[in-house]
Amino acid sequence: MTANSFRARLAQPLLGTFVKSASYQMVEILALGGLDCVVIDAEHAPFSPGDLDRMILAGRAGGLPVLVRVAGLDPAPIAACLDMGATGILVPHVRSAEEARAAVAAAKYAGRRGFSPSVRAGGYGTRGADAYLAAADGETSVWCQIEDAEALDRLDAIAAVDGVDCLFVGRADLALSLGAAGTGDPRVAEAVHAVGQACRAAGVTAGLFIPGTVEIPQRTAEGYSAFICGSDQSWLLEQARAKKAALAG
Repeated sequence: MTANSFRARLAQPLLGTFVKSASYQMVEILALGGLDCVVIDAEHAPFSPGDLDRMILAGRAGGLPVLVRVAGLDPAPIAACLDMGATGILVPHVRSAEEARAAVAAAKYAGRRGFSPSVRAGGYGTRGADAYLAAADGETSVWCQIEDAEALDRLDAIAAVDGVDCLFVGRADLALSLGAAGTGDPRVAEAVHAVGQACRAAGVTAGLFIPGTVEIPQRTAEGYSAFICGSDQSWLLEQARAKKAALAG
């Protein structure tokens, strides 16, 4: 892992957003906005392999790290995204250290990821097979999403898995799993606090989905440093409503 790599920068405050629209232009525009990363949401939005390929390419062209939230632990789509040049993966519903290890294994050549130096991530062979193999695992970031009640008793074990860079809290699914009335339920707040504590103890990054930026200072004090704020769709909708309100007001 080099000093200026995305993984190294996780020690610093980071702001990104989800991308839910199959648009490489959207990624280009967000790169111009100076974000620290984007997360393509391939769990909840309809992306073809061609869409992902172009969007990851756009991020690389704009110097914008692109992670992909995959649909699960299937190693084939994980490897495909990384071969396309994704900076890393966000794996949903990680409930145990075993699942965290499976995520790392799928993403790392030291695990079970199939090796090819001729892909975009390998510079189409120009990086050299040995050099690419030596560098790739250090470049690839693995985030585990904590959004299930079962995970809360296993946070320390999940955070301790070698190769896991970030525990990322999804409060909406976590609230459902806890039987909570919503994300404002005290049980969700307690879980968010517990994840921050576990990450701090393990020396890994604590990440959180936020609908807006107002709570960043509070969450930073709890140990969070990676914030994924809304999505391209929510930002566009917010601006459309604001402009319409300004006209009407």
